Amino acid sequence: MFSSQGQEDRVSLSRKVQTAPNDPQARQKLGIFLMQQGEVVEGLDQLARAAVLYEKDGFSSKAIAVLRQMQKHDPGNNDFQKWLIRLLAQEGLSSDAQAELRKVASDPTKFTSDEQRLDFFRQTAEFLKKNPLPRLYICDILRGQKKLHEAVNELEKAVPQTTSSGMYAEFSERLRAVVSHAGDDLVVLEPCGFLWLAIGMQEEGLPILDRVAEAESAAGDPGRDASVREVLDAIRGGWDVAAAGVFSFTEAARKRSEPEPPQVKPPQVETPPTPAHPEPLPSAPAEEPSSPTETAEGGYEQEESIVRSALGRLQAKVDEEIGDTDLEARYNLGIAYKEMGLLDEAVTEFRLAMRKPELFVGAGSLLADTLADRADIDGALAVLEAILAASMGGDEVRRDVLYHKAVLLSNAGRRDDAREIFRDIQERTPGYRDVEARLRS
Repeated sequence: MFSSQGQEDRVSLSRKVQTAPNDPQARQKLGIFLMQQGEVVEGLDQLARAAVLYEKDGFSSKAIAVLRQMQKHDPGNNDFQKWLIRLLAQEGLSSDAQAELRKVASDPTKFTSDEQRLDFFRQTAEFLKKNPLPRLYICDILRGQKKLHEAVNELEKAVPQTTSSGMYAEFSERLRAVVSHAGDDLVVLEPCGFLWLAIGMQEEGLPILDRVAEAESAAGDPGRDASVREVLDAIRGGWDVAAAGVFSFTEAARKRSEPEPPQVKPPQVETPPTPAHPEPLPSAPAEEPSSPTETAEGGYEQEESIVRSALGRLQAKVDEEIGDTDLEARYNLGIAYKEMGLLDEAVTEFRLAMRKPELFVGAGSLLADTLADRADIDGALAVLEAILAASMGGDEVRRDVLYHKAVLLSNAGRRDDAREIFRDIQERTPGYRDVEARLRS
């Protein structure tokens, strides 16, 4: 899979990652190198981990740059897109975050279902708390599903962000569309009228509310009719619907009936005379700021989940494109995973590779090492026993596997069992590797 020079560079970069697993720059370099070699699965995983580490270290701008690299190779990954939007918003790059959001919304191929689309915009609404766009896009989806009541609820949530951001045109576009689809549904029209008032457009809202009031009057409920007329009169008299935060006649009537909170004057406190030689006040302990790591821990866990999720989807691509036919490719993929510390993935690849007779011993030995790295010594020894039982490769291979087994036993603290194997090897092949030194120690 690699040229000799490429393999050398790859091994060198992988060792740097192993030596300093929390160094984002080392992981970024390895990820870029793997991408250049066509190893998309491993490269994206390393870049994603680099982005996580950059963010944890407080270098969000570098994490953003890495994410943009990742997008070039996996433009359809919505998790990466969502992560990028969150970081841009966190860094105060609101216009860039908004541009990324618009890019997603304008691409009909981004999602396979409305539920995926809704979930994406609901999560980005949490990142862009001062921007109404996510809510407006949710409204579009719900309106398309003819869920007009839910669409209206999203517009109600978007009112504060609309007034603060000045995005009245886009809000108005959605509100007009909902009113058009509502027809004679007064339950939908009533909050729409109040939504117009909430953004200061009485000329749009009052005709709708008058229409609702006429229907209420025709219903023959004098109490309800009087309450509605009273609210309309108050609105025309200057009562501020936006400040009240109401979206129905019932809410408006209740709000108007609430007594205004009494104004409480602060008590006057007599100032004691200043002593001639005032004693210094004891200094209060300074409040320690909350650790960024603590407040953002949930976010980091989420990004790690994104990394694993992305790796899973990319691994599925490998399964589809390579499958079980190219077992040598799976063997090399296992080596790559092991070097990057992805032990579970490496185990899977090595087990597949062992199906090829020519790779049975080599893949098995690496599988045993990987299992040992996972602290599964019994599993590692079982793999080596299976290789020994298969009697493949002759006496030299058997000796090498026995040596491997003894090393694992020694590392696991089972020195007596290990020494017994080392003695047998020393008797049969004096001077083999470091057996003599191990027996002396």
